[in-house]
Amino acid sequence: MKNPEKLPLNMNKKEIRKIYQEFHVPKHIIAHMKTVAKVAKKLVRKMNKKGAKIDEETIENAALLHDVVRYIDFKKPEANDHECWKNLRKKYRKIGHEKAMAKILQKRGEKTLAKLIAKHGFFSVWKLKSIEEKILYYADKRVDRDKIVTLEVRFSEGKKRNMLPTDDPQLIKATEKKIFELEQEFIEILGESIYQL
Repeated sequence: MKNPEKLPLNMNKKEIRKIYQEFHVPKHIIAHMKTVAKVAKKLVRKMNKKGAKIDEETIENAALLHDVVRYIDFKKPEANDHECWKNLRKKYRKIGHEKAMAKILQKRGEKTLAKLIAKHGFFSVWKLKSIEEKILYYADKRVDRDKIVTLEVRFSEGKKRNMLPTDDPQLIKATEKKIFELEQEFIEILGESIYQL
């Protein structure tokens, strides 16, 4: 059988659904990605009305794919772990789901999506350069599970699920501050509350 990570990809919604099946993406992760895509699309449309030239389909596809292999970072593997998850966890655990999905997409020739997805991890806010990277990153931080929430709620819930005893609380606090600065950047560009998404 061919290695599924090396098959060429012609990205569209049908192909995204195939990826969900291929990687056995849990329903709750798909629901999260769909909500992130909804937020990202709204942001793109608002930004484009202000004169930006952002490709909506690229951002939407990146949002719909950003957490496909999120399960490799789960603290405790689930009892019903799929064989696919176990293999991916062995292969990519050390680099995390963001870089893992980026590598998978790069192998399929999807370099633009790979670049966007590689930078959506919490601490990546310090590395964001393009408006596209910022939109995907911010949209993801506004969605807790499948609900659109404030950054405060997202940070609080994220700490409960993801914070490790080895995490540096000062770095986390500084990173949260940087994310609020990113939010303020969007507010200034749009001239309206970011909570009207």
